[in-house]
Amino acid sequence: MEKLKVHHRRHKKRRRSPNWSELPPELLLLITNNLSFVNVLQFKAVCSSWKHAATSSHTPWLMLPSSSSRENDQNNPDSAARCFYSLEEQKVYTIKNAFQGFDHEARCVGSSHGWLVIMDSNGNPHLLNPFSLRQIQLPLIWPFPRLTGDLISLESLRMCVSIAKAVLSSDPSRDNNFAVVVIYDSSPSKLSFCKHGEDSRWTVLNARKEYCDVIFHNEQLFALAGDGSVEVWDFNNSFPIKTIDLRQPFAEIGNVDIVKDFSRGIHSTQTYLVESLGEILFVGRIIEKFVKHEDIGEGDLPQESDYICPYRTLHFYILKLNITAKKWEKVESSLRNRALFLGGNQSMSVSTRDFPELEENSIYFTDDRWEEINYAEDYGGHDVGVYNLGNKIVKTLVLDQFNKRRVDPPPFWIVPNPW
Repeated sequence: MEKLKVHHRRHKKRRRSPNWSELPPELLLLITNNLSFVNVLQFKAVCSSWKHAATSSHTPWLMLPSSSSRENDQNNPDSAARCFYSLEEQKVYTIKNAFQGFDHEARCVGSSHGWLVIMDSNGNPHLLNPFSLRQIQLPLIWPFPRLTGDLISLESLRMCVSIAKAVLSSDPSRDNNFAVVVIYDSSPSKLSFCKHGEDSRWTVLNARKEYCDVIFHNEQLFALAGDGSVEVWDFNNSFPIKTIDLRQPFAEIGNVDIVKDFSRGIHSTQTYLVESLGEILFVGRIIEKFVKHEDIGEGDLPQESDYICPYRTLHFYILKLNITAKKWEKVESSLRNRALFLGGNQSMSVSTRDFPELEENSIYFTDDRWEEINYAEDYGGHDVGVYNLGNKIVKTLVLDQFNKRRVDPPPFWIVPNPW
């Protein structure tokens, strides 16, 4: 009798689909460190664990007006758009809704930790991350005074009060206890601050000096005045405490060789503070007035040989702060594989070893001559370029957005922040 053969069917084990959300954090960090910023934005959109692991360390981008010639028209759908030039990729990106919710009169008055400080057309200050589109409302910087029951016109108020610079103590994306400091008003300028999450009002720190620049470093605010004096305020307390007040003007500035070569009549100096490798640097920017177009290089403005530029950056010089000796000293060596980024932003020092696409021992600058930009009808925003401290040569940055008489709004450096 033939036996019945039973064939047992082998069941193939199903392969389990990999769960990409369970990749270890150290691997995700390794991946994001090798991505461009645009790829980081795509990376964090995959899942919640990837979003949490996403980090961003990239060269500053240059924020520019959109390519639309009708940007200042509030009925133009492109009025909320901004272009961003990546030095790392040498490519321009457009974010169509970067300024969504702000009208065409809104102005950027500061850039810090990947956030912009924006004054809207009603005089209200905001923080804006143009990449994540997050916004944070700040308290009014000044009260709206009433005279005999009538509110002063907003136009008059904006003419009387202006903001020269605004900086943040830390990244609002990661620290909810950040502070904002502004230099505002003029003759003399005022230094005011507000702390997020506390008493929502601005408090004047000091109103007796003509401030030029401010930076935060290690929870301390360094404030530079026009005479070279420096104040240091400790923001670790509920109310900032002045810890250092160097009143002695910098005697060293008269001994800087580069300053001797320029007369004060046709040259002016703009000054900045920047922290670099733990040192506080003073940077002087020498600007020449009334420069002929043929003297400033090709591609800067419409090609008209008789056109006269109201101003143009020629040179920079650097001093460093010796707190012990209470004076500024000339920087003898180079920037040691660093590049500085100056302008309306909080000044930055970036490693050229980490970002070899940047020029070492150089200063990347933008146009921050607010008075000329605000009042000139046919010029402004063009004074943008790179200065090499070794050969003392200025290279202008040539982009399509600069091919017009007036670049409005003016360019700003911003470190791209995905949060």
